Amino acid sequence: MATIVKTICEIITCIALIICPLPERKCEPEFNGTFIQSWMSSSWDDDRWQEEFELMKEAGIEYLIIQDVASKSADGSWSLYYDSDLDVLSNAQESSTDVIETALKNSFGYNIKIFVGLGLFDNWWTSAGFGNEYSDFCGVCAKMIKEIHQKYTAISPDNFYGWYFTPEINNGPLMKLSSSKLAKGINEIIAAINETDKSRPLLLSPFFTQFGAVPSLEGAKLTWASFIKKVDFRSHDILCPQDAVGAGWTLEENLINVWRMYSQAVKLSGKDIRLWANCENFTSYNPDNWQSGLMTPYPSENTQSVTATLDRFTWQMDIASRYAENIICFSYNHYYSPAYVDPMFHDTYLDYIANGHVLESKAPTAPTNFKAETTDESVTLSWAPSTDNFGVAYYRLCKDGKFLGRVEYFEDTEYTDSNPSKNAVYTITAYDAAGNASSTVEI
Repeated sequence: MATIVKTICEIITCIALIICPLPERKCEPEFNGTFIQSWMSSSWDDDRWQEEFELMKEAGIEYLIIQDVASKSADGSWSLYYDSDLDVLSNAQESSTDVIETALKNSFGYNIKIFVGLGLFDNWWTSAGFGNEYSDFCGVCAKMIKEIHQKYTAISPDNFYGWYFTPEINNGPLMKLSSSKLAKGINEIIAAINETDKSRPLLLSPFFTQFGAVPSLEGAKLTWASFIKKVDFRSHDILCPQDAVGAGWTLEENLINVWRMYSQAVKLSGKDIRLWANCENFTSYNPDNWQSGLMTPYPSENTQSVTATLDRFTWQMDIASRYAENIICFSYNHYYSPAYVDPMFHDTYLDYIANGHVLESKAPTAPTNFKAETTDESVTLSWAPSTDNFGVAYYRLCKDGKFLGRVEYFEDTEYTDSNPSKNAVYTITAYDAAGNASSTVEI
């Protein structure tokens, strides 16, 4: 099924490019902003924030989008990442650090504009705008805007830039059927922004899914155009769609058509709203289960969420740059920052920028001392690490020409095949942060 869908998407993309070639770029194929989740930074002290701001500045980041600063679980309890006096949040579990305060306080001198995310609630994914929870939630967010504006603007008025609507709207049936209620809730939030400082933009980051919904791009275009019309967007508000490639909700072969859809939807709406891009620089782990390809993305080779190699990520940004006026990523801090992952990704990206958006092409050395230790129950493969000018991201193993497994850079250089077969041929290839492949070694 996956192969058939992929082939169809490739054919559609080829036909679309012949009929309508990619437009000229609206921005450079590089990001200048990043999302960061509050749980990650909730324990950071000033030194850790300073380290991160230095790294973000080095990477050319101008916008930092803090995701939800209040989260409501399915049981009705709240978690907080800032100091709130709102009655509805009085019993919330608070993080050890006020994320808004520490981010703003440590932003001095870096000229990085901060969007403050509002709230999120777990039942969003199963109820969307149905029932009263969503409308009540938007009422809480409106109160949060007034409180946060009053408490935190003075800390760094030049860096406190805007707001982020955290719930991720998509083209699934729940979202489409509750479209009017979704718009009404966002309008309440925009009204609260206008009552505080109407110059501050609101940013939304929806996504298009090809799974669990009718994946019609024409239908999605009409849905988004209708939704945008219902919302009281101002000319400085921002629609910043996730490209959803990292999470697997959008097939790579369909990415051009998805961006074309968003661009056409904004035009069809007749609204003056800014179109940015949220490019995903990770690869999710999607296990092989019965839902894959129906309700969830297809299985992935990696067995945990990892940083994507830059050949894929820079390709995503190249496409986005043809339709969006600015590119944000999810997420520099989670997947590129040398304070969190291996420096090879940060360094390879800086090299890409320095060389005029051209990725380095030096392949890693082939793994050496590749050997197999065999028992009746398993075969343990091991090898000596490859070397590379920036770093080796992962090793890909095959058995009799078919994919067997992946070993990431932070794992031991060995792999166990629990289904041994007589006279099997194993191969291994190393890949660097830019996606360059070594020569393949066989045993």
